[in-house]
Amino acid sequence: MKLVLVTNIYAPYREPVWNVLATMVDELHVVLMRESESNRLWGMGYERRQYKIHILGSKGSFCGGWLDSELYLGGGIWQLLNKVKPTRLILAGYTAGPFIEAMIWAKMRKIPFGQWYESHTYSSHFKGGAISFLRRLLLGLADAWCVPGLMSKAYLEEMGIPSDKITIAPNTVDVHKIRSLLISQYPPDNYEHRSGPARIFYIGQYLKRKRVDLLLDAYSELPPDGAVLRLVGYGPLEDELRKRAVELKGVEFLSATRTLEETMQHYSWADIVVMPSDREVWGLVVNEALAAGCYVLSSSLAGVTPDLVENAPLDVGKVINPLAGAAALTNVLSATIDDIAKIRKRRAAIVQWGQNFTPELTAKGLFEALESINN
Repeated sequence: MKLVLVTNIYAPYREPVWNVLATMVDELHVVLMRESESNRLWGMGYERRQYKIHILGSKGSFCGGWLDSELYLGGGIWQLLNKVKPTRLILAGYTAGPFIEAMIWAKMRKIPFGQWYESHTYSSHFKGGAISFLRRLLLGLADAWCVPGLMSKAYLEEMGIPSDKITIAPNTVDVHKIRSLLISQYPPDNYEHRSGPARIFYIGQYLKRKRVDLLLDAYSELPPDGAVLRLVGYGPLEDELRKRAVELKGVEFLSATRTLEETMQHYSWADIVVMPSDREVWGLVVNEALAAGCYVLSSSLAGVTPDLVENAPLDVGKVINPLAGAAALTNVLSATIDDIAKIRKRRAAIVQWGQNFTPELTAKGLFEALESINN
């Protein structure tokens, strides 16, 4: 199988998945619209790459606010596909011009393609009208469908995609590297005897939908000396949130990390990781936090929550509803802080659960979606 995977940009957490997928096919080509987006701090890695990478240089423009995504036009995908001559395609999108061109190219040549679809009912901007009709039309052109979790699967089913045609390939981070860092620097068994206030941690972008303001409001109502809070991130609301944070006791406001090694220093410090987003396609911070052994408070509106938190075989976290307001989040934080001694003793078990979601599992799901086309 000569496979072409078309996606928006390079993302470091995808590199391990692409490397594993490359071992499952005869040849893998990863096609990027652009190397990066204007709202990302990611650098492009080149370690142990087992596939070929192509950057289209599509013209992109970031649309913040309500849309909060990048739009792409052009880039020469048609010419590249003619040159590579793939026998299968995976498209990790459907709205940008190059994705639609790739669909047409595949249909004209009767080349099967799979759609890697991650959105769900809570993350979708358009739930009716012409845009919804166009989405159904374009997604329906695929020969196979792959999703990261239950929310996305349910959303495709609502759009008429047969359940038995949808394969789940859970989103992942580099759990192998996290495991290596845990073994060498942060053994989870060392946390059983940790004492002192509960350590609450947020890491991510400072965007309106991330609801860091809600976390600060909830934290401000906690009893004094019971917890401390650390915020690590970047984004347009950084100055506004910093001003608010410095007014609160026990809050650290730190610069964004750029490497997993830096990020792991914070996860090793933390007991509880909070993701209070009111719109989140997935939420990879939960993958990272669990793989590092942290207890998570995960938004009910995030794709990751049913698969990694609600369906976990042990208590690895709680579901929070960001629409319920700060008082509700304060109550969940208080209940979690009351159990902090038990949570610290559970850290090694949480690591074991989080480490289940590997790049191999994701690549296997993608490959099985493509193989299902022949059945």
